[in-house]
Amino acid sequence: MEWMTLVATLLGAVIAMGSTLLIETRKDRREAAGEWRRSRRELYGAYLGTLSQVRGELQLLILDRTPTDADRQVRARQSFAKCYELRYQLEVFAPRAVVEPALRYFRSVRRLRDEAGAGVVDGDARCERAFVDVMDALAEVRDAMRLDMGTDTLATH
Repeated sequence: MEWMTLVATLLGAVIAMGSTLLIETRKDRREAAGEWRRSRRELYGAYLGTLSQVRGELQLLILDRTPTDADRQVRARQSFAKCYELRYQLEVFAPRAVVEPALRYFRSVRRLRDEAGAGVVDGDARCERAFVDVMDALAEVRDAMRLDMGTDTLATH
């Protein structure tokens, strides 16, 4: 009789410890997933924000007719230089479904940089095409990021 009590107590302790470990493991996974999501959200926001800022600076450069050709190239390159660090971070931390459109966006802004540095003027066909390419690439990467983050599904629940 005493063995049955001991076995039942041990079995209860094993079940309790197993349940506790399972709950803690799930909690840790949930917290890690939440931290990962926050990190990606910050990276995606910084990436889009920086490239958007650069796009605006390049647009102002295109509208400004006063710089020399050499100054225009230097300003365009200086403006764009800050994009590289975020690009490399994104390539490491984002899934391929986000990286590919993000690189297309990066390259389209870089082409805009090249056009701005070359002296295109507002209204020029090359300038207009460059801005259309940038906006199309932006829409594509934004959609990929929203899909990765599950943002669209949050709004429907």
